[in-house]
Amino acid sequence: MYLNHGRLAAYRAANKIIIAGCGISAFFNLVFILFIAISNHFEHGLAELLLCLFTFGLMSIKIGIIAWRALMIKRLSKCMIYNSIIEEDHDGIIAYSSFAKMTGLSEAYVIRDIMWLVREKYLINITVGRTAVRVDLLSDEREFVTVVCPTCGAHNTIRRNGGGRCDHCGTFMRVKEN
Repeated sequence: MYLNHGRLAAYRAANKIIIAGCGISAFFNLVFILFIAISNHFEHGLAELLLCLFTFGLMSIKIGIIAWRALMIKRLSKCMIYNSIIEEDHDGIIAYSSFAKMTGLSEAYVIRDIMWLVREKYLINITVGRTAVRVDLLSDEREFVTVVCPTCGAHNTIRRNGGGRCDHCGTFMRVKEN
């Protein structure tokens, strides 16, 4: 409900293509540089040196793109963690300090991360504030429903079309109402 699955899947698919393309291209750049270096056909003059430096520069850029995309994968993996924290919330407002405590990250890092994920529309139906994240519920009617836990029978209040853990036994429950 808070995770934009379509956008996340499109990013992952594009990411695989970009990483594969840059990796293969960087490999061929390396092979070309090695070929020039060990070849007896060239006099290893200024032209060959400049060609090798240019090719090495291209290869470095491609390796940088691969590293950048790998860091983005790591950043987007936190999106799933933030989504699960939001889904299990009961009152609709989660302080950044709570996110930081639950993830083990600094509060400043969590704020920057969540703001970026919301701005890029990976996390949806939430509003970021100065001190907390507010969940925007899709329901026009009641915001919360009472659910009986299938494990222990306790009554729990859970966000409509969301999920949460039982306050008594910890069983995860998901509510889907139409």
